[in-house]
Amino acid sequence: MSVPMSLKPEQQQSRRSRRRFWLLVGASSIVMCIICAVSVGFAASSAIHTVKQHGSIPERYYLNIIGSDYSTASSYLDRSATIGGQPVDQQAFTRLAKAADAQYGTAHGILLSTESDATHVTVTVSRGLHSYDVHLVLKQENGTWKIISADEI
Repeated sequence: MSVPMSLKPEQQQSRRSRRRFWLLVGASSIVMCIICAVSVGFAASSAIHTVKQHGSIPERYYLNIIGSDYSTASSYLDRSATIGGQPVDQQAFTRLAKAADAQYGTAHGILLSTESDATHVTVTVSRGLHSYDVHLVLKQENGTWKIISADEI
């Protein structure tokens, strides 16, 4: 008849200390990941805020569209601005922006490229799985830049 073997007290203590070690390592890793995530989130928020305050007009315009702040985005349009050849005011702009959100999904990314001069900018807009180019024309009046035309939002 065989007798079941049991761990000696020293072996049990060794297993417990290893378990505590790995629990400590795991908890420390989780804390470090949280700290990193908060730091990255804060840095990204700060960078977006800086661009919204000091970036180019197309950058500010599209960051507000990405944030669904259509009234602020429309403030970068000239009073006589057109989108797709149609004159737009704040209400028309908001309708067009919401229609684009419904059709393609909300905007989540942009890539800007200045053409031959600073008054013509091509923006590649990403919405859902769809990306498209928008051609912006800007003008400076009384020291302020405004968008005077875009082929779409």
